Amino acid sequence: MRVTLIVATGLLAACSRPITQPGVPPELKHSWEVAFNRGDAASVANLYAEDAQLIMPGSPPVRGKAAIRAAVEVMIKTGSKVRIGADQNRGSGSLAYVFGPYSVFDHEGGQVVESGSFVEVWSRHDGKWLIDLDLNAVGQPTTAAPAASR
Repeated sequence: MRVTLIVATGLLAACSRPITQPGVPPELKHSWEVAFNRGDAASVANLYAEDAQLIMPGSPPVRGKAAIRAAVEVMIKTGSKVRIGADQNRGSGSLAYVFGPYSVFDHEGGQVVESGSFVEVWSRHDGKWLIDLDLNAVGQPTTAAPAASR
């Protein structure tokens, strides 16, 4: 996880434009959590580029928007809910990254069954921000994501 964050920061530093905060509009970043928690796998998948990769602990990388949608549908069917933070959201030009904690709950208002940290690399595709790489690591999150309350 640390290597990915360093690489993402290095890529942004190499850009000729200044680094901005937030890099990705916060409401767009938050829409992943909102769509997942309402059971909308299509809206979650639409946040990813066609050739994106989703990397989850203990699983091979999920490659491509269609495969990501299928993986999210499986997660949604478990009844799990998520809370996702954003400790860092930085960008430069058409490239950005978001880093923070996440928690997975067994159901709305339930117990935490997984927590960790994530890094997402976003870029503009025809003017639209999309996720190119979504890397998740189980373990003590950077900060505690708030409890499920919706």
